[in-house]
Amino acid sequence: MIESTPNMSSQPTPFHTYFFRLVDIVSLTNTYTREMLPSDSINYRLIVVASGSGNIYIDDRRYDAAIGSCYGIMPGAKLVVDPAREDKKDIHYISVSFDIICDQPNSGMPFHFPNIEIIIEPIARTLAVMRKLVAMKNSESEDEQLSYHFRFQKLMFALLNQNKAVSETITSMQAVERSVSFLKDHYNKDISTKQLAERSGIGTKQYIQLFKKITGLTPHEYISSLRIRKAKELLLVSRQPLADIAEQVGYLDSYYFNRRFKQITGVPPRVYVNTRQYKIMSMSYVCSLLALGIKPIGAPAYHLGYYAQHLGENITSIGDKSILYFDKINALKPDLIIGCDTLDLEIQQQLERLAPIVTIPWMGLQATEHLQTIGDLLGMGKQAKSWVDSYERKREEANRQIKPFINTDETVGLIVIEGNELFVLGDRNVGEVMYRSFGLQPPPIVQSLLVEHPNQYGRKVSVEQLWQYDADRLFIIVYGVEAALTYKELQKKPAWKQLNAVRQGKVQSIDPEKWIYYDVLSLSGQLDDGISILAKR
Repeated sequence: MIESTPNMSSQPTPFHTYFFRLVDIVSLTNTYTREMLPSDSINYRLIVVASGSGNIYIDDRRYDAAIGSCYGIMPGAKLVVDPAREDKKDIHYISVSFDIICDQPNSGMPFHFPNIEIIIEPIARTLAVMRKLVAMKNSESEDEQLSYHFRFQKLMFALLNQNKAVSETITSMQAVERSVSFLKDHYNKDISTKQLAERSGIGTKQYIQLFKKITGLTPHEYISSLRIRKAKELLLVSRQPLADIAEQVGYLDSYYFNRRFKQITGVPPRVYVNTRQYKIMSMSYVCSLLALGIKPIGAPAYHLGYYAQHLGENITSIGDKSILYFDKINALKPDLIIGCDTLDLEIQQQLERLAPIVTIPWMGLQATEHLQTIGDLLGMGKQAKSWVDSYERKREEANRQIKPFINTDETVGLIVIEGNELFVLGDRNVGEVMYRSFGLQPPPIVQSLLVEHPNQYGRKVSVEQLWQYDADRLFIIVYGVEAALTYKELQKKPAWKQLNAVRQGKVQSIDPEKWIYYDVLSLSGQLDDGISILAKR
């Protein structure tokens, strides 16, 4: 394969003949006092504006730099990113440098990234993918590097699909569908139906008819529904003044916002936020809500574990790891969905159609921080802090009780088997209690990894790698029927039999239903169970 340059006189080649080689992706902020990017490049570039406003100059031609706007830039083209100087505001954007490779070098490209604005929808999802790529680019893992480049190929394929050659006309219905997607990210802008029709390239009357056929609403009604939906979310999870919320969703007139809110919901904003009993659905944080005295109306079955079941009877199961029942979720009519940032983007988009959704980082926070974040979100910060303070006192007492029963010179390994996979754990989940609370000593390699990267679940390992994590004692969690079969076969393997803890008979299984979960209620219960386990060994 060799790199090609666009040949507009030849026939376009099909998409499958292209490969996009990602050179670099960076997240940048330009202040009103400086520019961050070189003015030209030998590579193709994409510039996607994530926040702020200003102008983008491509070969001295000016374009608007608004949130969600994307520009494809040819190699050698001069580029200037200029923030809105009059407002002295920064502009934050993502810059992607890449090469285009084709196995048919003498053919034309269906889309060669001319120096103009290009379509990139849905904007929120595209930005999320790009931010993920920025976070992954320095990974040393071969698997993550492969995933990194594969994600980029998928992103470029989606972009190509949206930006086929202008000779490939789209139907009026498709044009209106695109404008509906556009509104989901720009509902708070002052956009008239006439402008939307012009953007779609059809007459206003036809545009309204097609729009209503797609959404069941007129453009004005649809924009209002999006604005009020976002306002309801902000009323639920923020403490902003009503005037600020009104402006944030696109209403400069607070009185008109109040009137529209009442027309759509039946009550004024203040009454809505002060009198409703909110129905909250949890995708990941059932036990954090229960710790605050809030019982969610529904959650996936895999989050309704041992401790959640004891305190949260009659929480409706809305599916499991492999599938969610969206009809059941819709029937429960949640006011708010609380999820985590590991949710698949497609699932998140489906949930957003049913209720406002707030995502809270999973790996970026510890269990007590999950609780505090949710408490702050729901105006229960003091209650969350009180629970955390009580838990910290319990940890100190548990540490005091367990000291007579542990040997601090002894290394302790933690292994989880899920399905046919083995994981050596770090200082989350079981490690939170065994290593952080009780002060047990991890194997040397785990200790060094935790010094460099604390707060990690652990590492997937092969049977042949287990010797690297050998310890004086092993605690093992076998989670599920398939895992039990895996463990049975593992015990026959020489690599397992040669482990020090196995030879000394110091391998102990612990209850997966109590120890597999990572949340504040489970950690509190694991302290009690851990004392019982360690005191008897």
